[in-house]
Amino acid sequence: MNPLLDPLNAPQLAAVTLPPAHALILAGAGSGKTRVLTTRIAWLISTGQVSPPGVLAVTFTNKAAKEMQTRLAGMLPINVKGMWIGTFHGLCNRLLRAHHRDAGLPQLFQILDSADQQASVKRLLKSLNVDDEKFPPRELCHFINAQKEQGLRAAAVEAYDDWARKRVGLYEAYEAQCQREGVVDFAELLLR
Repeated sequence: MNPLLDPLNAPQLAAVTLPPAHALILAGAGSGKTRVLTTRIAWLISTGQVSPPGVLAVTFTNKAAKEMQTRLAGMLPINVKGMWIGTFHGLCNRLLRAHHRDAGLPQLFQILDSADQQASVKRLLKSLNVDDEKFPPRELCHFINAQKEQGLRAAAVEAYDDWARKRVGLYEAYEAQCQREGVVDFAELLLR
């Protein structure tokens, strides 16, 4: 038997040795999901079913991504740093850096964290003479991010009253400001 497979129980072994296709692994906390996923990647690579650049492993946290890389490095004699293992935001950043022109971004675009985004919105409101008590920057950031997370650009957001139309207009002005400045917020990384 393959030494990669020795530490696995029967359900884990079944998941790891599935045919080379997309697989969804649903399991509870502490059941060995990370072990299964990393061993599956190592199994597919070691048996020649995929090449290291042919793997995409997406996690929610940097800690989980690092853990997967560390485990894979211990299982395989390859450089895992070049593999596509990371968080949603991290992998989107990597893709956008490689394809910045296609995404309409400058090569050295900057990423706004939450505090930077809020400061950018405050600056926008001030430049447009908009009352930040009527349109609080933090709430406007939440509105903008919610629209982006729904895949909606300002032009696609429906507004049924003057207040909503003003928020959509501010979203549009924020998008234009970010484009001029060559910056993207976290939600924009995923949207682009």
